[in-house]
Amino acid sequence: MPFSLSGNFKTCERSKLRNFEKHLGIILSENQTQLQQHLMIRRALQNLSGSVSVLSGLSRQELLSFIFILTQFGDIIRSETPPEYLLLESIPYVIEWSKGHYMIPLEILEHLAHERIFKDQGYLFALIPALPIKEKKSWIRWIGVDFEKGGDRDLNFEIYFQCRVLQKPFLGKSLVQESEIRLEQIWPRGKNEYIDWFYKGLSTFYYAMEEMSRKEKDPFLLHVIELIKSGKFILKKLPDSYGKETSYSLVGTVEGNTPQLRETTFQWEVERLRKDSLF
Repeated sequence: MPFSLSGNFKTCERSKLRNFEKHLGIILSENQTQLQQHLMIRRALQNLSGSVSVLSGLSRQELLSFIFILTQFGDIIRSETPPEYLLLESIPYVIEWSKGHYMIPLEILEHLAHERIFKDQGYLFALIPALPIKEKKSWIRWIGVDFEKGGDRDLNFEIYFQCRVLQKPFLGKSLVQESEIRLEQIWPRGKNEYIDWFYKGLSTFYYAMEEMSRKEKDPFLLHVIELIKSGKFILKKLPDSYGKETSYSLVGTVEGNTPQLRETTFQWEVERLRKDSLF
């Protein structure tokens, strides 16, 4: 899992930060507080013309390398990555924070999550923030994490981290081939009391899924529920139509359709919820 540069820039090799700082027009120093660094990075990103112009300036191989690291939940290790996806040194959004360890900092992922192109293409990091806060809290409880740290931003990253862990055993595969499927095609209204609670606004979707995961007997539907839990498919509210009930679909995520190759787990990832966590 990538981490925030703000408050942690000393974790990175100074020489590796120069391209990032030059691109943003900033200089990070020990005299700045974590909040000052965070605001500086965020404002600099907002003042840029957008990621499309940055990405359009990359070579084809650099762009493929950037897309690959996005599919790997924002970080990779050189020794565990196919060589054709390692042209990373000139990409301003990617930092080699330690020798052979590359990441897209959380500040960058948060910035990219607001851009329509990543939402439209189905990237999980961009779709999680769009969920209602009640849904996200139900999701993290279903995953089994006692989340009490921070606010909505931290919750987005925690769900994102947990999905990487849950998706690893799938090897990028599932029995559902569609990229998007209407929720009522799987669970029609009036056929299941738990999903009907959601349709009627009496519960969240992820709470209904958690309850159904305990009761469902059909192997295929249990598989679909596990895909949803791991973020391989995510809930999407469809545009309202006059006189019709609100409809939803399940959207297949880019990360969820890509095998997760990283095997290494860093100690700080295991202990990330401690007070001295890197984010």
